[in-house]
Amino acid sequence: MIAVILGPPGAGKSKQSELLRDREHIKWLYVGKLLREQNDPEVDKFLDSGQLVRDDIVNKLVAKFIDSVDPSKLVVMDGFPRHLPQAEWLVGFAASSQHALKAVIHLMVPAEVTKLRLAGRAREDDTPEVVVSRLNEYESDIAPVVGYFERSGIPIHPVDGNRPVEEVFNDMDRILDNVHKD
Repeated sequence: MIAVILGPPGAGKSKQSELLRDREHIKWLYVGKLLREQNDPEVDKFLDSGQLVRDDIVNKLVAKFIDSVDPSKLVVMDGFPRHLPQAEWLVGFAASSQHALKAVIHLMVPAEVTKLRLAGRAREDDTPEVVVSRLNEYESDIAPVVGYFERSGIPIHPVDGNRPVEEVFNDMDRILDNVHKD
């Protein structure tokens, strides 16, 4: 089974993944980390330049990871899909594998809040200009992804990410438990 976590930069996906990844029935797939761990010069070329890694490379790595997981476990994906072609690939992949795409959790956080959160995390690449660019890119890329998942019959679970971490965690944990039991 597969669940996807979507949310803008600074929505708290990484914090939630830290809290959820110890669940016995969950295998967390943080695609950015997967790419950085490849030690592949071709992947590094994209990462070093700040460009998105080509879909064919990312899709292959995602498929390999998912195929390595026991189908009774829930693969929770963070950082994928980033745009419509990846969402289309994922739906097709899931339909032809033992891992059905069961749910999408969409963390909803106002842009003003994500800007403040990103400014406070002190990463070198989180300059005000980059943050605005990433938020704009997220909004333009993710709306078609959410629409495609809805049209494909994948349940979308909006979660208010502008609440205390524990409340967001409780909602996400409940959703993922229900998906796993399904």
